Amino acid sequence: MVTKDKIKGKKSRTKHELSSFKNEFRKHLTTFITGAFAFVAALLWRDAIKSLLDRTMQWMPEGDEVFYQFFTAILVSIVAVVAIVIISRILKVEEK
Repeated sequence: MVTKDKIKGKKSRTKHELSSFKNEFRKHLTTFITGAFAFVAALLWRDAIKSLLDRTMQWMPEGDEVFYQFFTAILVSIVAVVAIVIISRILKVEEK
């Protein structure tokens, strides 16, 4: 037989699970939206760097374009890794 206490317990557990789901959903949604903005920013930076590289290439001798594209890609990658490491250290959360 189902008692009122069992029903209250199930109701309380369901409310807790729903609240937990809402919190997880918000956390994931925030991560998704942040990632989308970061992606858009990366595309804008890519276009800016490409435009700068295209202007610089006009003064380069014929055939050196590929070298400078790889050089720029490597340089930007190094800067990105250093920035990620610095930001990770600054925002590091203490693990328990």
